[in-house]
Amino acid sequence: MSAYTPIATLLIAFLLFNSCDDSVTGTDDPNAELPRELSVTEKLLIEADQEFSYEIFRNTVVFDDEEENVIISPLSISMALSMALNGARGETYEEMRETLHLHTMDKEEINQAFKSLIELLTELDPSVTLQIANSVWHELSLPVKEDFLERLSDHYGATVQELDFLDPASVDVINDWVRENTEGLIETIIDEIPPEMVMYLINALYFKGDWLRPFDTDDTRPGDFRLEDGSTVRVDMMNQESRFATYFSNEVQMIELPYGDSLFSMTVLMPNDPETPIDRFVEEKITAENLNNWRSNLSVGSRDVILQLPKFELEYEIEYNDILKAMGMELAFDEWKADFTGIADVSPQNLYISEVKHKTFIRVDEEGTEAAAVTSVGIGITSMPPSIIVDRPFVFIIHERESGANLFMGKVKNPAI
Repeated sequence: MSAYTPIATLLIAFLLFNSCDDSVTGTDDPNAELPRELSVTEKLLIEADQEFSYEIFRNTVVFDDEEENVIISPLSISMALSMALNGARGETYEEMRETLHLHTMDKEEINQAFKSLIELLTELDPSVTLQIANSVWHELSLPVKEDFLERLSDHYGATVQELDFLDPASVDVINDWVRENTEGLIETIIDEIPPEMVMYLINALYFKGDWLRPFDTDDTRPGDFRLEDGSTVRVDMMNQESRFATYFSNEVQMIELPYGDSLFSMTVLMPNDPETPIDRFVEEKITAENLNNWRSNLSVGSRDVILQLPKFELEYEIEYNDILKAMGMELAFDEWKADFTGIADVSPQNLYISEVKHKTFIRVDEEGTEAAAVTSVGIGITSMPPSIIVDRPFVFIIHERESGANLFMGKVKNPAI
């Protein structure tokens, strides 16, 4: 895991689905409305995503509490795992669906909702660039079921490619795809392909949006940023006086910074009490219920708001195996109990999720925001257990282990007589 720039207490709620919630109020821009009504399944998917987003964000902050800066893309994580969900069966499927908060929807509804939402989000605002790409990479020898690949291709627009995973060049092929689909912001997602790996399901997300109200670079100047230990660091602080949607309460200070035509926005939140540690604020207050309530109270006042926001650039990397297990998705990671027979039949071996890796990058400056995320779900195959097939003449010995006394010894050349 890595992060740069000491923005220890800045909380970025960069949740793309939430920006499509038409219950959000407070913007003074007349263009801030969706071009069409959301379908019933899209609304269910958004509700599920909100619950999953805040839960996995809280769990990430708690799990990675030594990391000062955290940025994740819940949309990227949920989409990559939803692709894997298509191959899950039985209890593995139910656990994954429950963890993703998709239990109110069946597989076809989930897939169709993702398909239509991808189309909606990527075409929503011509002044904002949002690219969503998915891919499936599988070992040549894996007998992948055609209907699994067709579902991912049809509903997630996934590129499907088989590779020789024993060839080191396959790592470069996959990383080249990642680099291309994040505009070079994320260069690699895998360093090598472990021997048990037979498939990667990868989501790549790229976002570039200019502020509706850009900051003037002439107003950017060094300023103090207070750390939780009482010390300060010098950062480049952007300054602007303008009309923004804000909300203040005993719990939170909140401001909404719109991009483009205001359909996408960045929400910046801080605990109202400056002595409240940001990790505790996330753990106790960052919930779907609170965010919906706070956003419903956003308002644009009659006077300009003085805003100071640090420029920052962050990179972050995490493996989600333990966090997802703690959230209830245990069977999917179990080498022998996981059921991914919807991907391929490999009996007597078994498919399971070997790793879920997540990488992100974000840059915030006077013009706007550029960000990228990649989530990789690695599907592994169990090693064949050691086997001895006694199909030729053999010797047997029955003995007492402590004394070493041999009670019976024999040779069998023909057990049929």
